[in-house]
Amino acid sequence: MLKLKPLLPILVAGFLAAAVLALPAAPAAASTIPDYPFVHVIGNSFRVEMPDIAALDFQIIAADADPAAARAVIEARVAEVRALMQELSVDPEDMVVSDVRQGVRKERAPDGAALYELSAAVKINVRNVANWPRLAGGVLGKPNVDSFAADFDLSTMDKVNDELVTEAVMDARRRAEVMAAASGRRLGPAMAMTTDALKKLGTRLGLEREEFKAPRGGRRTGNQRADEIDRDTFLAVQALKLGQSVDVVYRLENAAPAKLRPAHKP
Repeated sequence: MLKLKPLLPILVAGFLAAAVLALPAAPAAASTIPDYPFVHVIGNSFRVEMPDIAALDFQIIAADADPAAARAVIEARVAEVRALMQELSVDPEDMVVSDVRQGVRKERAPDGAALYELSAAVKINVRNVANWPRLAGGVLGKPNVDSFAADFDLSTMDKVNDELVTEAVMDARRRAEVMAAASGRRLGPAMAMTTDALKKLGTRLGLEREEFKAPRGGRRTGNQRADEIDRDTFLAVQALKLGQSVDVVYRLENAAPAKLRPAHKP
């Protein structure tokens, strides 16, 4: 696969969204653009998929003048979450708890003693998304738990990504064929192409089709405080809106000469 990167600055400046160019021949060393007629197009593909796996991230935070007491609170919450996972037949090994971090708060205990804050980051891989509402809902209601983040995904994401790339390349070729025919040319082979990274479309992505845009002012999906979360929204399994684009440069060939019709016999 040939890299398109050396062409992009000139393509963007000269084509203005995929204009057809017919360039005169020039020595290869004098320019980084091809010395043959070509067309540059961007192909796109979009898909909405329901996820089958998810990940739940949160922090357990406890503060006490006695660090040992704060650590005991964290250990108790971890044990409660493990019990909930076992109740839902979720493998406890799918929960990862980071090392406990300890710090001192600026405010002090009522008796003036130093107030220690201990925290542990927790990640639960949810291999069956059907367990999401009860698992996330059970954790969300516990004390000392904060900073929630949710991530939904597909176990078949590699296969879906390959299909989206194929669809985007087909879309690029269709566009190029239309442009070549309109300019009286015949579409030649693809001379260079590159893919953009697969995107989970949402508020983080600026370039989206209208039907894939999230509503303005929508709630964040990560690092939310427990008291800020819309419970119904957080517990709902969110559909994945996926987008893939490819940049392709095709060579333009001269149009095939028209066949002469036989003379009409009187």
